[in-house]
Amino acid sequence: MAELTLDETDFRLLRELDENGDIDADEIAEELDVSQSTVYYRLEKYREQGILTGTVAHLDRHQLGLSMTAISEIKTVYGPEAKEVGERLAELSGVQQVYSMIGEMSFYVISHVRDHDHLQSLIEEIIETDGVENSATHIVLRTFKEEPRLLVNYDEGDLEQLFND
Repeated sequence: MAELTLDETDFRLLRELDENGDIDADEIAEELDVSQSTVYYRLEKYREQGILTGTVAHLDRHQLGLSMTAISEIKTVYGPEAKEVGERLAELSGVQQVYSMIGEMSFYVISHVRDHDHLQSLIEEIIETDGVENSATHIVLRTFKEEPRLLVNYDEGDLEQLFND
């Protein structure tokens, strides 16, 4: 990965993007006291560097009826086929995140489903996935933090260190 050099304007612009998701170039230029062309130039630079990809609206899963969160621990045979198992798990309907792990379990799968019947269907699909030896699924009772945005999860000191190193 190439060395990334960001200045204070980059930091403030990225933070605004992360907090609000959508940028009105006129508004942000005024707020940051820079020209609108500077905002556009930097946004293009972030896209070229891979810092900024796509445009995504944040959908409220609870409002959409996907209020149950399940965390599944999956054990597979260790080896080259494990990658293929992870890819198959990632394709299952309702699966939002798949993490390959070191340790007793091979994968952690995070899913958001409608209800117990939907969860049961998902668990059956997981069990039937080629390469899955066994699984254990846990239902989340209460969520204390679920923040998909990146920079809002860090305090000012950590962010300054990130952007100044």
